[in-house]
Amino acid sequence: MVEIMALLMFVGAEQKLTEMMYMPSVKKCLEKKRIATRNSNALYICSKVKAELSDDMKIIRIERNQ
Repeated sequence: MVEIMALLMFVGAEQKLTEMMYMPSVKKCLEKKRIATRNSNALYICSKVKAELSDDMKIIRIERNQ
């Protein structure tokens, strides 16, 4: 597990986490969040998370905070 910046997408009335995407920096995350928010009704959040990454930098899973 490594600590990374991720763009998280929540959808539905219960705001369930449905997608997570690795971002190389806070700046890039905020840029992508702004674009996604304009084009979708989902809730997007940039957050620092502990995650397991694949070799091609895709998030396999994130650790849930207690």
